Amino acid sequence: MREQIKLVAEELLIKHGYRGLSFRQISEVLNTTRANLHYHFGSKDGLVEEVLEDYADKTIAFYRDIWTDNTTTLRKKVTSVIAHARQRYQNYNPSGSHGEPWSLLIRLRTDSDALTPKMRAKLRDCTVEFETLVRVGVRSALQSGELEADAPQEQIVIQLVNIIHYAGSITRDHGSFDRLAQLWEATLSTIERAYGRKTAKTKQTART
Repeated sequence: MREQIKLVAEELLIKHGYRGLSFRQISEVLNTTRANLHYHFGSKDGLVEEVLEDYADKTIAFYRDIWTDNTTTLRKKVTSVIAHARQRYQNYNPSGSHGEPWSLLIRLRTDSDALTPKMRAKLRDCTVEFETLVRVGVRSALQSGELEADAPQEQIVIQLVNIIHYAGSITRDHGSFDRLAQLWEATLSTIERAYGRKTAKTKQTART
């Protein structure tokens, strides 16, 4: 029952946010009593804190597998991130042409002022962790020679991390996932043209 409650709460939180979630909604979906929800989690805050903790840990583990894999290229890493985000988006936007929320982390950031200190701390920790993992991936691309040695690592990290953080806002404002995918491609292509292996060869040819 605890896991069922958390699954329903996660879906409702993504759709309606922290302020829009109530025990009444959850009890109606699960055909149980609000007293049962209080029995398992004590309060709405206790439930949301646990749901956020589980969701954040799973998301970070997924990103860690992608960004710390030194056998894949930066483009492959980004492709995996896009595929994961697209799947999440389609879960909440099955027609593919709406701007409904699809990420719990992004959704809760919009309700930051109403969250408990523990929730806000978890969101901050995720932000730091995402940046650290992307930095590992970019450093790997530099070490492997995929990117030139003089590529501005921190500037590249900032560009990539910001797309991750604001992905939900982009799909919401444009009403589709396509704009987000286009932004990823435009950013990555620019990085590759400026600092990829081909650029190094072009510069060498120009000098000779």
